[in-house]
Amino acid sequence: MAGASHMLRRRCASSMANNAAKYESHKLKTPTTTASAAAAAALGGAATIPGAPAHTRTVSVQSGRSLQQKFYENRILDRYTAQEPKKVTLRQLVLFGRQLTEAKLIASANYVRSELPVRLAHRISDFQYLPYIAGTNPHLKMVYDLYWRAFDEFRKFPAIKSLNDNRRFCDNVKTNLLEHSQVIPQLGMGVAECADLVSPEEIDRFMHQMLVSRISRRTLSEQHIALSEQFDQDLRAHLGLTASEGFTEMSAAPPGFASHRIGIVRADCSVAQIINDCAMHVASIYEDAHQLPPGTAPQVIVEGHTNATFMCIPAHFSYIVHELLKNATGHVIARFASRLESDSAAEVATKPGEPLFPAIRVTICSSHSDIVVRVSDEGGGINPEMLPYIWSFTHPLKAKCLHNFHSVHRMEARVDEDDAVPPLMSFGFGLPMSNVYAKYWGGSVNVHSLPGYGVDAYVQLPRLGNVVENIANRRAHIASDS
Repeated sequence: MAGASHMLRRRCASSMANNAAKYESHKLKTPTTTASAAAAAALGGAATIPGAPAHTRTVSVQSGRSLQQKFYENRILDRYTAQEPKKVTLRQLVLFGRQLTEAKLIASANYVRSELPVRLAHRISDFQYLPYIAGTNPHLKMVYDLYWRAFDEFRKFPAIKSLNDNRRFCDNVKTNLLEHSQVIPQLGMGVAECADLVSPEEIDRFMHQMLVSRISRRTLSEQHIALSEQFDQDLRAHLGLTASEGFTEMSAAPPGFASHRIGIVRADCSVAQIINDCAMHVASIYEDAHQLPPGTAPQVIVEGHTNATFMCIPAHFSYIVHELLKNATGHVIARFASRLESDSAAEVATKPGEPLFPAIRVTICSSHSDIVVRVSDEGGGINPEMLPYIWSFTHPLKAKCLHNFHSVHRMEARVDEDDAVPPLMSFGFGLPMSNVYAKYWGGSVNVHSLPGYGVDAYVQLPRLGNVVENIANRRAHIASDS
């Protein structure tokens, strides 16, 4: 494989040298790595989305285009990668959503319309800096094509000037979100196949950038869609229209009309409520899997500042808590699996005071500026061989888990997707993804293994929603490596 990679690199370098003089007159900037050829190859094919709904579009790119045209497209890309993403805070999203008028909704639409191609462009550029052998992987190529198509559509979408324009824009964004539900499985399969070809550090850095940017784009998109739908619902109620009566021809709201919703963000999210909801869901998963009577899964005891609230996007916090509880529950059941083979499981239903498994304790700590959640279990701790790599997406010890992505057609990294993702299938993905979610809003996830006893996992998140998105552009990322 190393020989083949060397031959590909030599062939790529030779091709670039033969064409260098031809393109010098165009003054086009191209990456200096062999990934330029990979990007050119990736732009010349077609890809379909397996397992997607019938109405989902086919992702295709014209073939047979000249290298001049492909490099011209990169020249367009350069105009967007030269721009900095305009970062936001949760507090800004909340304040903007209050007293939402038509003018503010249209301003939000144009912000999202202009921001999405910038964030997509930086990630497309990251693909082009991958080593050649990774850039030609068919799964990574599919994501590359998806991103190019979305980048092209959003940069060409006309300015939004009316509510009707906004509704058409929201329909376009929804379609894009549906198409991109393929991204995580395709990235997982792609990096699994490249695990022996590219250093784990390079792939982990690439995956972190891809996933953080994906969260940021979905946050902007879902927030605007939620605001738009809530605005239309309130407008319908204001006009006295029934659910069957539409107003698609209405291009303006009545003077003075405003909505009072704030989209997908919660300003007073209950920490304990989310923990309890996740605990119930995790318990039902394991009780179904092991055919246990209801209530026999490890009990989750929530203690500490149980009245604490904070500003967050519930779907993000729920994912982190759910993954930590799922790991804790799985390890506790595995450690005490012998109890499943006795009559204890049947007897526990008649002896509620004698639990089958030791409890999982979740402690909430709330300060003026932060929320900290500790999840403690007695599952025996983490395997010392795996412990150094729990935050990695691609270490060879995780390769087997990553190959499970071949049986998943879509994944959105949410709690409520059991219909698309087998709930107990392991991808080696939960902890790294939880850390990405936490870091996106300026938080962190840390794990301390107590060998032979259990694990203490800590989640820290800002409480006031005043931390800007933790996203970086490609130029800062490249500079940090030099």
